[in-house]
Amino acid sequence: MNSEPLMPILEAYLVAVEALKVSKRVVTFSNKAKLALNALDDNEPEIIKQISFEKHKVGLNLLNRCTVIDQVTDLTLKNSSQVIDDLFVLSLWATFERYLIDFFQVKGEKICEILPSNLADVYYEHLSKEIEYWKPMEILDLLKRSLFKGNEQLIELAKDILKYRNWVAHGRNPNHLPSMNITPQMAYERLDDVINILIVNE
Repeated sequence: MNSEPLMPILEAYLVAVEALKVSKRVVTFSNKAKLALNALDDNEPEIIKQISFEKHKVGLNLLNRCTVIDQVTDLTLKNSSQVIDDLFVLSLWATFERYLIDFFQVKGEKICEILPSNLADVYYEHLSKEIEYWKPMEILDLLKRSLFKGNEQLIELAKDILKYRNWVAHGRNPNHLPSMNITPQMAYERLDDVINILIVNE
């Protein structure tokens, strides 16, 4: 099993955040260049006019590469940041949940050692398929009562992420707000803490 399953998701999130910041800077640069060009009058030295025109040209060239960003407002950009955050929380949870399922399927392989072997094989095959349908909250409770005795708080923190994930995945109902806002960084840190304990018990 992958011992760092969440890291690629976190890295992708950090790249997306930086890309959004760069896009915002492109729009700001282009707007300033346009304003500076429009503010020029005939009395300006030729070199100033040339520099302003070149900056405006660069700004337009950059905007041609990010036309969607050029057409949105600051509020839309802020909302986009929240949507990106939520999508990455979803992705982190999905990766974490896959890790849990794989963990229990591997643990279940011990069943193959029971006798008679033809029963063991069928029994494991059935268990392995059923694990795919286990409810995440029940998996977390199972872990809380076993490997996380003494670390129950880690499971409770993971449950907060699951509740937030469910809220996002089911349309972000404004009438049923989650108890807390979960950021991708927070989700990564909490879920990674759980995974690190599971790795020790692989």
